[in-house]
Amino acid sequence: MENLYVKSESNFISKTLLLMGLGLLVTFAMAMVTQFFILANAEFVATIVPMVFVAIILELVVVWYLSRRIDRLSVSAARTWFFVYSLLNGFTLSIVFLAYGLGTVAVAFGLCSLMFFCSAMIGITTKKDLSILGRVLMMGVIGLILIGLVDILLPTAFVGMNKFIAVLGIAIFCGLTAYDMQKIKYFHQNAYAYDETYRSKFAIIAALNLYLDFINIFLYVLRLLKGRD
Repeated sequence: MENLYVKSESNFISKTLLLMGLGLLVTFAMAMVTQFFILANAEFVATIVPMVFVAIILELVVVWYLSRRIDRLSVSAARTWFFVYSLLNGFTLSIVFLAYGLGTVAVAFGLCSLMFFCSAMIGITTKKDLSILGRVLMMGVIGLILIGLVDILLPTAFVGMNKFIAVLGIAIFCGLTAYDMQKIKYFHQNAYAYDETYRSKFAIIAALNLYLDFINIFLYVLRLLKGRD
């Protein structure tokens, strides 16, 4: 019985990471395609910014919808909405690719992947309960959101603090990666008594959490690299 549980947990984690990886692949492919389309069509540049804002709003709607309706959605529908979010995020990231250049993006992706891997390994192997850390880090995320809003309204408010904010963001989301990776075990534990369909839905939500952690680490690594210019 224990071997069956361990095998089920391993399959659950593998399925979660595979889905997250596919989502990232869709996102970065979309970002690349959109960036080259922008470069090839100068008249498109003027309209891209409002389109990005629309895409960001749609991303928030999709995340809210997927999180709230996961119990009522079929596995295929939930998976489709996950990839819709990945596509939308790829479109918004195309502006980032254009602003930083593919060389810097490639370096940031490599560093982000290493940080994500190390954080994930800590989360999956540690015996210590990270739930308290997760609650503290979520307060940190709220702080980062407030900093971002102030930065938009008052662009000079954080002059000279770009590196510090970038390092803080990386630390918070690396910590959340460890927490969310450990939480996968709890997701599986809660879903184990149910059927495969229910477990697959839990895997989609877990993949979304890890996907968001990876993207945020990536963006803050880019910010740190910019701060070194």
